[in-house]
Amino acid sequence: MRTRWDRRLQAVLIAMLVMIMIAGCGNGGNNASSEGKNSNTGSTEKDKSPTADGDKKTKLKVYVPSNVEEFPSGTDLNKNEIVSYIEEQTNFYIEWEMQPKESVDQKINIMMASGDAPDLIITGSKEIYANLAQQGLLAPLDEALKEVGPRIMETVPADTWKAVTYNDSIYAIAVPQNQVSTMGMLVRTDILDELGIAIPKTLDEYTAALKTIKEKKSDSGLIPLLGGAADGNGNTFGYIQSFSGAFGLGSQYVVEGDHVVHTYTQPAAKEFLAYMNNLYKEGILDREYPVNKNPNIQEKMVSGQAAMATIGWADAKGITEALLEKNPNAKLEFIHPPVGADGKFGYQQNTPVRVYMLVPKSSKKVKEAVEFINSYMAEDVLNVVSYGWEGNHYNTTDGVIVATEAAEQIRYRIYYQLWDTEKNFLNRVALKGFSPYYEPLKEYVKYTEITNFAPPIPEVEENSQSLLDLTNEYFIKIVTGALPIDAFDEYVNKWNSLGGEASLTAINEWYQTFK
Repeated sequence: MRTRWDRRLQAVLIAMLVMIMIAGCGNGGNNASSEGKNSNTGSTEKDKSPTADGDKKTKLKVYVPSNVEEFPSGTDLNKNEIVSYIEEQTNFYIEWEMQPKESVDQKINIMMASGDAPDLIITGSKEIYANLAQQGLLAPLDEALKEVGPRIMETVPADTWKAVTYNDSIYAIAVPQNQVSTMGMLVRTDILDELGIAIPKTLDEYTAALKTIKEKKSDSGLIPLLGGAADGNGNTFGYIQSFSGAFGLGSQYVVEGDHVVHTYTQPAAKEFLAYMNNLYKEGILDREYPVNKNPNIQEKMVSGQAAMATIGWADAKGITEALLEKNPNAKLEFIHPPVGADGKFGYQQNTPVRVYMLVPKSSKKVKEAVEFINSYMAEDVLNVVSYGWEGNHYNTTDGVIVATEAAEQIRYRIYYQLWDTEKNFLNRVALKGFSPYYEPLKEYVKYTEITNFAPPIPEVEENSQSLLDLTNEYFIKIVTGALPIDAFDEYVNKWNSLGGEASLTAINEWYQTFK
């Protein structure tokens, strides 16, 4: 079945063919040397690079995600003490290349089409992995993992391997998820105290609290509840996930009994839309909900314009600190998300795969790429990449890692954090002061998106974007009143006919092999 990436890649291939033909007209008829060519099972002397001590290390090209951190003067992505240490400990010479901040999938397409792909691609995108796997552009890793990947095989849980197994072969090294908490209901509890409102817990209590805030604070222009549907390509549930969780919509595809259901087409979804539409009509949900993005949400919370919103723990710290600078008497806290009439509440757990490590089929160093990651996973390497060197960049006091001022000089180490553990993640969370925002949210993770454990499913990959666009179009319009609530039934019919029914059938066929 042809996917969106099939068509995109075909266009890229045609463009590349034209470029090659043009370049060939002026190459003087020179033939490229075949010296150093090899199979996918190993490297030759030409694939190795000399080091300062005269040794030769196997060279790998690794394509890593971009970040905001900068390199100190005299250093760069391929020249710094972290890179030197990784090279020394793994016995591999790595040529690092940074991905662009945007349109990463397009850049990878071009690389694949040009034949100049790296040996290892690091991505957090399941879509990139799924489409490359479906097109046969990734190398199977089963044999290499068995031969040179013992640390990897011992570390990754069995269900996580299933998420990167396609047509009975493993096509990615799956880095397991190391985070539990995701987001929470961040509330100006000082405003609740001022108005004599008890901390709400049930959906009815939240509704009453929001109405009281609207009534008592209308003159000040305070927005009782923020929401934002404009991030990315649109997201109906943006910053109102606390309420969708109360209606059983914490994940799109969930297991009920012995099969998978699509929650967005269930009667509870219609109830959720009717509820949010009432909040919008009454001026409780921000009138700018359709156009708000993350910067708008943060700015409104920091400036004191809003009473509550669903916020990720990583954003909550900065929002809280900035608000307190403006208003030292303010109080922002995460509280229990609303509990629906049937006892449902909470948020979706993170995906079981945090990072996908992909080896292009064109690489001649499949085994070496796996061996590098296996060596990289040594505890000493992970510690240096996470914190630097003890005694210089950090000290350990009663088992707690405390950073020194020198740690600021190696903030760029984040580019080399290819593998991570829950222990090191929690240490960094504590080190950077995020623990008070991360830890309280663990108990609210109640939903599992079952398709996160699935390999690429052609029907799902083909239809996912168009179905998501359809959902956002109808849901946002119903919430804002641009469509009546009965338009939900029309949405369900369209969702089924435009590939939703076929997708759900395929998901259930897969689930029978998974459970």
